[in-house]
Amino acid sequence: MEKKLSLLFVINPASGAARKVAPQEAVQRFLAHRSNVRGELLLLTGNPTADEARLQQLLREGGWDGVVAAGGDGTVKMVATCLLNSDIPLGILPAGSANGMARDLCIPESWEAALDLILQAHVRKIDVIRINGREISIHLSDIGLNALLVKYFQRSGVRGMTGYARVVLKTFWYRQRFAVEIDNGADQVSREAFMIVLANAGKYGTGACINPVSDLSDGIFEVVLVKKISLLETLKMLFVRRPFNPHKTEIIRARKVYIHTPKKAEFQIDGEYMGKVNEVTAEVVPRALAVFVPSSGSQG
Repeated sequence: MEKKLSLLFVINPASGAARKVAPQEAVQRFLAHRSNVRGELLLLTGNPTADEARLQQLLREGGWDGVVAAGGDGTVKMVATCLLNSDIPLGILPAGSANGMARDLCIPESWEAALDLILQAHVRKIDVIRINGREISIHLSDIGLNALLVKYFQRSGVRGMTGYARVVLKTFWYRQRFAVEIDNGADQVSREAFMIVLANAGKYGTGACINPVSDLSDGIFEVVLVKKISLLETLKMLFVRRPFNPHKTEIIRARKVYIHTPKKAEFQIDGEYMGKVNEVTAEVVPRALAVFVPSSGSQG
């Protein structure tokens, strides 16, 4: 008898509001037509402490062939944190308003295609960045302009492109360049920038490429300094699938980095606003997370 694939689906019910079908309904339909898959659904409550404790309990019970995060980058980050340094692969059902990590891994936007991809069982080990010894970042974290956008966007409660454009314009209006010191162990540099990106991956959820040299499995991350910016560059960052102007950016490669800003600046990790900081330490944790990917992107 063929062994059933055992999958745990961690679902953010608030995600996928723009779709006709809720993510939990899509998963239930998928399971109903897959006799070779045993699935269990964990619906998130919005209480991060309780949700993570329940997920950890289910993981301790064992027997999972994969854990699927159905939601946006925040849901993916929470599940990834629990799976770190385990052999249980992470699957992604891109159901958030921003699905940057899914885009970087070439996960299909179609939920049916994304779920079918998990059945193909192609797995890749990717790096993560440990920040300030506590948090992890699997995608993109930054200080400055984009973190300010995340702050405004989360507090505004707006949805849709029109509302998003208003937040973009507000962010651009209040943009500030700040002094920053960066030490990657080999070089110490002092710069002024509008944004400092800790880039494990390459693209924001809009498709804009901030780190064209990204490799999720090379044991290195990039520190991207956006030193000059215009309204056109801001809109490009958020809406256009083209790289930043290389004459206005600088990339520093690192395994470990210390960043200091004399004046506190906004900070976000994988789409979650973290408040203002003036010190950040970051260190790569090589190949610490297993993820389901399309066959063309799989490797040991």
